[in-house]
Amino acid sequence: MKKILTIALVLVTMLTLVACGKSQDGLKVVEKFTAQQIGEWGSTQSPNDDSKGTATYNAAGDFTVVRVDGDTWGGIQSPVVTLDLTKQTYVAIQIKEVNDLFKWTLKFVPSDPALEGHEWGLYLVEDNGMKWNKYVMVDVNEQLGEDLIDLYGGKIEGVFWLWAVGAADANVEVRSLTIFQGDF
Repeated sequence: MKKILTIALVLVTMLTLVACGKSQDGLKVVEKFTAQQIGEWGSTQSPNDDSKGTATYNAAGDFTVVRVDGDTWGGIQSPVVTLDLTKQTYVAIQIKEVNDLFKWTLKFVPSDPALEGHEWGLYLVEDNGMKWNKYVMVDVNEQLGEDLIDLYGGKIEGVFWLWAVGAADANVEVRSLTIFQGDF
């Protein structure tokens, strides 16, 4: 009886080790925009030429201030990137500060919009007041959904829009924006 229990215990231990030893690559950084790089982004290029903004890098604090330029919402846009949504994709943004009266939002705008309205971007993070050096991370595949991913063939080229929202003097302080792929 002891031999059977010992063999069963060894088998269970071996199976546990094999299952736990399964290789996982985890998350990999696809692209990272530092505060300094974000400070070089240009004003939003919207369909009706509004929603403008500016970016100013603060080297002493290592953050960029994104400001609305004369409207109650607006901001900046990234260089063109390609999101490969055939793989699990996440976007993380670190916000240093946003005044309690203001909010910020993050959109992805396809270079070649497949549907009417997409020229105004696809919300990744809707208007919110998250701040205090916290990261906001979004599962892009889940946020956009399978139908939209299929509509774009799994890969979407476009730009990020990062906006301050709430008043003509709205601003948000940003430390980084990172694109990840993989699994937790």
